[in-house]
Amino acid sequence: MTPLYKSTLDEIEKMLSKGHFDQALSLYVTLNSQNSDYLDPKSGEMTRPRFSHIKNAANLARRDGYTRLQFMESVSPRLKKSLALFFGLEFHPFQNKLQQPSFFYIPDLPSKPFYDASEIDGLTDWIDKLQGHEDELLNIGKRAEVKYVGEFDNVPATETWNKLRDEWLSTHLLKEGKRCKAMQDLSVPLSSVLDNAPLAFCPPHAPEMFLSVLKAGAYIPPHYGISNCKLTVHIPLQVSEKASLTVGGETFHWCESNKHLVFDDSFVHSASNLSDKERAVLILDVWNPSLSLNERQAITQFMSILSKWNEGAGKLMNLDRGLG
Repeated sequence: MTPLYKSTLDEIEKMLSKGHFDQALSLYVTLNSQNSDYLDPKSGEMTRPRFSHIKNAANLARRDGYTRLQFMESVSPRLKKSLALFFGLEFHPFQNKLQQPSFFYIPDLPSKPFYDASEIDGLTDWIDKLQGHEDELLNIGKRAEVKYVGEFDNVPATETWNKLRDEWLSTHLLKEGKRCKAMQDLSVPLSSVLDNAPLAFCPPHAPEMFLSVLKAGAYIPPHYGISNCKLTVHIPLQVSEKASLTVGGETFHWCESNKHLVFDDSFVHSASNLSDKERAVLILDVWNPSLSLNERQAITQFMSILSKWNEGAGKLMNLDRGLG
């Protein structure tokens, strides 16, 4: 340990003894930003002082994050529960064993695998306005080159997922709530329609809007989305009855009577395209319809604050995971 690290740790201990927790956290953030192995639980021998500092840093980070986001408690009982769950202060089981969002879960929020578009305010009218623009969207989809699996965090290192990297392609129109280059190349009428989509707005996690192309014979293994606060909409551009999506144990097959698909991707879901043509759909995020306007606004604020917080103190929140 260098003299600088030693003096910083001594200063942290002094701040902690005086109850100056914000100053101690700031010093921990500085240490971590300097790529210090001292706060890396996987690096070197786990001495008692080092163990204590890792635990302290994580606890102070959680305290700071909870304080910054505590406004959620006054919005609704279920958002209060979601905040406590996010910071590990309470445990709330998932309502369905097939529902396990990977990032943010709202207990007591009604949800089901599939929805009708009429359950989402404004979605049916918006889909009607999109009619006639499918060919333009399909042409963009046919030029898709980005490997969408690369957008996932912690993709399993399996043969099926590795194979899918070349079979699932995308072109983003919106990403992290921001317009992408492909959106600028659209015709004015189509761009105008897309600008008025009833999207779930909580950057950087939503909304996304993109063309998704699944090659013939491709299979997307079961996986979970990040949150039950939003639903996923698929607008068909080129589909077949041999293309399907399974959500929470229920399977949807494309056909003439099914013009679009709305589902909760916090349920385990998978997809396959057993036809001899590519499956192309427009995908976008909308709010879970059971959320009130106040809850939606609070979640948007929550995600914004959390994103900025994760650039600093938030990086320390899970340092002690697995240490016991």
